[in-house]
Amino acid sequence: MSSLVSLLALLGAATLTVAYLLHTRAVRRAEANLRTIFDTAPIGNAVLGSGDRIVEVNHALGHIVGFTRKELIGRTLAQLVHSEDAALLTDAVAALRAGERGGLESELRVVHASGQAVPVAVHAAALRSPDGGTRVLLQLLDITERKRVEAHLQHMADHDPLTGLLNRRRFEQELERHVAHAQRYGTEGAVIVLDVDRFKQVNDAYGHSTGDRVITSVARVLRRRLRTTDTLARLGGDEFAVLLPKADRREAGIVARRLVEAVRAQADVATGERADAVTISVGVTVLEEHAELTAEGAMIDADLAMYDAKDAGGDGFAFFAADADAARTRTRTTWRDRIVDALANDRFALVAQPVFDAASGAPVQHELLLRMTGPHGTLIPPAAFLSIAERDGLVVAIDQWVARRAIALLAEREQAGRPVRLEVNISGRSLADATLLALIATELRRTGVDPRNLIFEIPETAAVADVQLARAFAQHVQSLGCQFAIDDFGAGLGSLYYLKHLPFDMLKLDGELVEQCTKSPADRLLIESAVRVVHGLGRRAIAEQVGDADTHALLRELGVDLVQGHHLGMPLPLESAFDPSPTQPPTQPPTLPPALTLPPAVRLLQRAA
Repeated sequence: MSSLVSLLALLGAATLTVAYLLHTRAVRRAEANLRTIFDTAPIGNAVLGSGDRIVEVNHALGHIVGFTRKELIGRTLAQLVHSEDAALLTDAVAALRAGERGGLESELRVVHASGQAVPVAVHAAALRSPDGGTRVLLQLLDITERKRVEAHLQHMADHDPLTGLLNRRRFEQELERHVAHAQRYGTEGAVIVLDVDRFKQVNDAYGHSTGDRVITSVARVLRRRLRTTDTLARLGGDEFAVLLPKADRREAGIVARRLVEAVRAQADVATGERADAVTISVGVTVLEEHAELTAEGAMIDADLAMYDAKDAGGDGFAFFAADADAARTRTRTTWRDRIVDALANDRFALVAQPVFDAASGAPVQHELLLRMTGPHGTLIPPAAFLSIAERDGLVVAIDQWVARRAIALLAEREQAGRPVRLEVNISGRSLADATLLALIATELRRTGVDPRNLIFEIPETAAVADVQLARAFAQHVQSLGCQFAIDDFGAGLGSLYYLKHLPFDMLKLDGELVEQCTKSPADRLLIESAVRVVHGLGRRAIAEQVGDADTHALLRELGVDLVQGHHLGMPLPLESAFDPSPTQPPTQPPTLPPALTLPPAVRLLQRAA
């Protein structure tokens, strides 16, 4: 019996020995595998021991910082990380060791052997050992290329592709920042808005390529004549703006005069036969002269002063003046009365511009465009009155009128057996108007029209200004069966981010992108990117202001679904827009009757209407 017990004991001991050996071998294999993973990983790995010194490191980290593994062993965390970022990382590592945080994800800079700062994404975690000690695993990923692309995209978002100057969005941000500082620490500085004289005639006579050369020539002259502390931007078209952060009235006048003289002397229109001088009209407003200073108000006043200079014959400058503003206020009041009268007596009208399938060329839908009926039946474009309607709160009533008339028009067409699909523009102010939403629901119910034929579109600026409100509006009209579109998309590259928050059906590309896409690789790239995003979300892209066959062909190549513009179809009165006669000549854009005086601040808008 004792022999049997001894034998069993020996067998048990042997079994335990074999199990131990197998376990040890498995542990060693696992350790070897982990070591291989650590050493060959494509991202930088380092283990920090006591004193935040590197005790283990792989080849990838050595490649990132330009040191060998041997040179890195023993270095401290402070020697590896950029001095401005070291405190942040050492504090985080200390919190990991103390168990105060579970992990770390951040971006900072490490120092290359050449002294160059290298941007990296950092992940860190605490490694607890059985003896109670704590080491820290650092993982570093070189994000130099990503940062370069981000910087390039940010530059594209902030700068005008033709001139390289800041664009309108970035200039307005800089002005807002300056005004906020001035309101807190004392008002100073001046804003200048300038416009190239007779630029439309240059484009018409010599073509857009010559116009582009004029713009770049003026931009070069302005850049040379201004200080590096001044902010210069191209607002769009032939309009530029300057922020003089320290100028008073006297200095602003000197700068304005020098800009006028410099452009006259140095910029020209090279036509191949001769070089004609270019001149500009400059408007100046001094910030300390504003009783209620706002960035928007300063821009408006400088723009008004610029039109005063243009009205005086151009090739000069003018300051914004309060007495001139009083005259403008009287003009605005007159236009407000006309808007109220038009609402009360049904003196608004709609015209319709066709929207075509980009591939087949077939008309798909129409955009309704607002006009005011003037004396003798003339049609006044919205640039003459819409900004005043916005400012005085009348635009909501106008939007209600347009929505009601659009639904009635759908009903008329359906009853006649010739249904159409209509786009209706809604202002940002109307997004929160419960009355408008109730009116739409009531009229759709009363008429029984197919709501899928009604598309409500809001400008991108309104959508971005209040994403929650825009989303609520979109969801409401979609719940009624209508479609929702974002208009004028592309003013800002960051707007791509907002698409995931807005349940849109269609996205209309901004006309400025479309107009320049055959000449500007940046605009073409932005359109292509937007179209890919839109199609990826299962939506459709519309391009407006298509001005020629080349642009149409390129947009079709880039995958744009729908196109519209004067090249394809002019806005027409409703009675002829949907069933035009084969011999009917295209209509020309309406003009203002001589008896009506257009507010100076919107004359530029009228040119583009």
